[in-house]
Amino acid sequence: MEDRLHRTRRIGARHFGTFVAAGIVATALFGFAGEVRAAGFALKEQSATALGNSFAGATAGAEDVSYMFFNPAGLTRHDGQQAAAVLSYIIPFSESKDAVGDISGFIPAGGESVTGDAADDALVPAVYGLWSVTPDLKLALGVNAPFGLTTEYSRTWQGRYHAVESSIATININPAIAYRFNENLSIGAGLQAQYFDTTLSNMVPSGGGDLFFEVEGDDWAYGFNIGAMYEFSDSTRLGLAYRSQIKQEIEGDATFLGNSTGARTKITTPDSASIGLYHDYSDAFAVMAEIGWTGWSSFDEVVINLDNNIGVGTTITLPEDWNDVWFFALGATWRPTEQWAIRGGVAYDQSPIPEYTRTPRLPGQNRTWVALGAQYVVSPNFTIDAGYTHIFFENADINVASLQGFNLDATFKGYIDILTAQATIRF
Repeated sequence: MEDRLHRTRRIGARHFGTFVAAGIVATALFGFAGEVRAAGFALKEQSATALGNSFAGATAGAEDVSYMFFNPAGLTRHDGQQAAAVLSYIIPFSESKDAVGDISGFIPAGGESVTGDAADDALVPAVYGLWSVTPDLKLALGVNAPFGLTTEYSRTWQGRYHAVESSIATININPAIAYRFNENLSIGAGLQAQYFDTTLSNMVPSGGGDLFFEVEGDDWAYGFNIGAMYEFSDSTRLGLAYRSQIKQEIEGDATFLGNSTGARTKITTPDSASIGLYHDYSDAFAVMAEIGWTGWSSFDEVVINLDNNIGVGTTITLPEDWNDVWFFALGATWRPTEQWAIRGGVAYDQSPIPEYTRTPRLPGQNRTWVALGAQYVVSPNFTIDAGYTHIFFENADINVASLQGFNLDATFKGYIDILTAQATIRF
């Protein structure tokens, strides 16, 4: 045991700096991560391995270091050092062909009634590193993008007074620690340092024609995540996890009529809790399940305060009134050989957005996930995962009026395709 402990420390000292450097490099890639429209504006695409099962059992799976995003306690299931790089290519589609807008109920907005595809394709990266301090004590670092959103419309479409561009991009740096207390129980915890950047724009009517208004800002804020894992046996384990709210106090600028002024708003990203179950029926077949809750009711309104009146007042209020929601998933993994694993899963994901506040900034609706994935073990120290997911959307009806009397009726149809790949190295 003592020789193993000394060997672990020597290897860890050599490779932990590599993990930190990988996190810094990944940070430079996260400009891509804001291009996604997701459930609410949360992004689940943090692990190719877990995505292959539609994230079923993600809180209990702990199959590689990427599962630390879902439950840091699972880090204790891994020996030695480990690093993983994940890249997801997300292909969303969102379109309305019947948009009709007006001002005060009787002045037609005019413009295009067909939006075209308002959601851009995106690359979403994530990186993770694990350092085994002792066989029971683990340190880890994850860098990912847990929230993201982009929708963009023509400046002449029927709903332009409600939305032109809506963008959210995040970077989350998540150092974590985990400890195994005995052969059954492990506990983990982490710090979240989250960068949040947002841009919102729309048109404003005037006697001389429509004018463009934009507000943008960013902030760093902090939260935490905790988790526990109980292993009933070598084949069955249960995971519990919680992520805290993060209260962003965003500062930036608003621009209108060629003038600019300081702007401030507050956005609280939601807390979440999950429970997952993983069971190996045999060496070749495993099943898993997941139930997750997200507290989107924290997102009740967006109030933008401007330092000066540049033509749109000094306070802009966007009512949201979102609901807390649930996520349910079932999955299975088949290992026909020692080198191959085939994954599958289905999930149902509730939308937090009530119909009476749904806008074209995020025309979200309930969705169903269907996923397939595969893993190839190149060597005992190197594995590759890949997967494909299709997300079916229910139609999203919009019948909304702003405080300024801008009305919009539309029905949005959409779906998302996801291609994902992951490389995991063990030292």
